[in-house]
Amino acid sequence: MSLLQVISLCLLLVCSNVTADFKDWNKTDKVLFGTYVGLNVIDVGQTFDIIHCQKYNPSCGFVEKNKIIGSSPSTKELLIYKAVSTGVIYYALDRVLYKDEKARRKTLLIINGIALHTVIHNKQIGLQFRFSF
Repeated sequence: MSLLQVISLCLLLVCSNVTADFKDWNKTDKVLFGTYVGLNVIDVGQTFDIIHCQKYNPSCGFVEKNKIIGSSPSTKELLIYKAVSTGVIYYALDRVLYKDEKARRKTLLIINGIALHTVIHNKQIGLQFRFSF
């Protein structure tokens, strides 16, 4: 079974049982989760920069460091991974930590710190986030 198939299966399993109780979260936790999603969008854009560089520049010096998706992911693998990981995190925050708001807040702060560190590091090594219509 390929990585893509495993991630697709996990996505189906995770999303099939999620009933969104996001409306019940307090405002701060909603903002923190939105920030996490926003930072992931930036990270995806920066990773698209890696993918583009690897595709069109044989001497590209950028390598994806995420061990799960590998050093040269496709855009499809990246998007599926991000969707699954965000779904799993949401599920954990909403279903596992739903009774413990302090633990949910701490978890949100930690994952935002990790995501922010990733985006800043990517920017420092020269990756860009850009989009066009």
